[in-house]
Amino acid sequence: MTLTRLYLTQGGAGIRGPGVATSGGSMTVEIGPNDNSIEVTNSSTGVTVSHDAVPGKGATIPVGNVPGGTTLIVTVGKGMRTRIIFVEVTSSSP
Repeated sequence: MTLTRLYLTQGGAGIRGPGVATSGGSMTVEIGPNDNSIEVTNSSTGVTVSHDAVPGKGATIPVGNVPGGTTLIVTVGKGMRTRIIFVEVTSSSP
């Protein structure tokens, strides 16, 4: 048996999410009790989209049809409370 991909959850206090997401799919991001939105920035285009989330729970966020290899920067909080994870997008076709 060959392991082709390893999906690990990253983050800690305040934000948790996947390290990898599939283009055209979705990802689940969990946030702490003090935040109510999640911002996702496409590192290639610089476009930032804000998603509403339930404090202490999180949200399922659409990844969109971005090219494989794109990094999505997922943030919660503002200023000194900002928490960040990076999610690499993989292509859905071989």
